[in-house]
Amino acid sequence: MTGGAKRMEGLDAWKVQDLVYRVEGAETGHFITFDPDRCDGCGACALVCAASLWSVPEGMDKARLSSRYRGNCLECAACYAVCERDAIDYRYPNGGSGIVIRHG
Repeated sequence: MTGGAKRMEGLDAWKVQDLVYRVEGAETGHFITFDPDRCDGCGACALVCAASLWSVPEGMDKARLSSRYRGNCLECAACYAVCERDAIDYRYPNGGSGIVIRHG
């Protein structure tokens, strides 16, 4: 087995909480806002979200943001960056409530 193959083993078993955490009790506020009227359902947000917080359900023409985003978002703002229709607005969470990276 090559070194690259060894590194790939177990990647399907990781969870966001294994890599990052938030200070307990910190209130993030709503740091992602989504305007479904501007969304064309292209799915770019779902494609780039490493935490799988965005989806475009089959038969739907609009993206959906998971209700768990405040706890699981990696705060990369990739969804905001790729949304050509400006349907997604991103700001960093309230001070002191952002993610803390466990390893790195």
